[in-house]
Amino acid sequence: MSDSTEATVPITVPTVSAESEADSHGYGGGVIRRPEYTVVVPVVGDLFDGDTGINARRFLQTAIALADDNNGRVLLLGIAEVADETTAERVREYTRSDGGDRDERSIPEPVTERQTQLAQIVSVAEDIDPAVSVRALVRVVTDTTRGILAALGSNGTAVLLLRGAGFEESRLLGKSTIDTVLDEAECDVFVENIGDRAGTGALYVPDVEGHTVASLAESTAEPIESILLPVGTGPHAALASEAARAVARAFDASVTVLHVVPPDASEEERRDARDLLTFAAHVLGEVEFETELREATDPTAAIIEEAQNHDFTSIGSPERKFGLRELLFEPVQETLVGEDVTVLMGRDTDGMMRSLYYRYTRAMEGSDR
Repeated sequence: MSDSTEATVPITVPTVSAESEADSHGYGGGVIRRPEYTVVVPVVGDLFDGDTGINARRFLQTAIALADDNNGRVLLLGIAEVADETTAERVREYTRSDGGDRDERSIPEPVTERQTQLAQIVSVAEDIDPAVSVRALVRVVTDTTRGILAALGSNGTAVLLLRGAGFEESRLLGKSTIDTVLDEAECDVFVENIGDRAGTGALYVPDVEGHTVASLAESTAEPIESILLPVGTGPHAALASEAARAVARAFDASVTVLHVVPPDASEEERRDARDLLTFAAHVLGEVEFETELREATDPTAAIIEEAQNHDFTSIGSPERKFGLRELLFEPVQETLVGEDVTVLMGRDTDGMMRSLYYRYTRAMEGSDR
């Protein structure tokens, strides 16, 4: 491990505490909090498996777009899981020591490997949008899921998890990392499923012998030209609309705002549907968009069909359901991520507060006319 790599990607090992880990090390060893909005992107080893097939630019595009839309930054949080607290303490002592006194043999290979990987990804990120700060940090943990949760703050922070990058396999109490973070993180959560428009140049960095499968710097990604925003009545619609706005701004893409009602919908239901479309349009602001109120006997099928005609779909997280309905009906959001389309699902930590804010600003703008 070279000194330059170490300086570029620092290591943090949170101490074991009886207090909430949510207040422990985050960006650069400090607490992740306002005033600067931070999109945290956890990175585990599975992402660099040659079979993953995700290129570096596509991997970074959404995170950078979300950060740019909020005048924020991106933190690549490299998760290096070690076997036990004894190993973690050895790394902790290494980070505390001066450069001349450091014994690099105390650093497990996954830690140095993650440093090398993240340093190369940061160099690619600088080429995508130099105006957005993208930094990296390796966090040494004994449990991946808890390590991610502990690094997240509640204010001014969002986390972006990528499906197919190792978070489905890491489980805590029978739930995947993605499910646990969706349930427990006290910040906005985005989960992205990248379809077949990933581009060329797999996200792969040199192994210990220095062999490469693809050059990160030469990787390319398909442009995003059209975005689908299916809106519903759930509390996460505003966050999904913000995400669609962010990606549309980053790619100069157009947005189709869609709401589907059954053919026998009442006039009140149709009026509410039109209000949803107007609300989403207000959140989108100045990006190019069109709204569509569609009739369909199967709303899920209608949305999936439309998603396949777009490069990117932004949708709110499904609400919890109970009893028989949960067994009989699969949410549109969960159905979409099983299709060969790119879907970004957002879960709003504020519940209805974000929606109320936009409704308030919309009312204020209307009163000024």
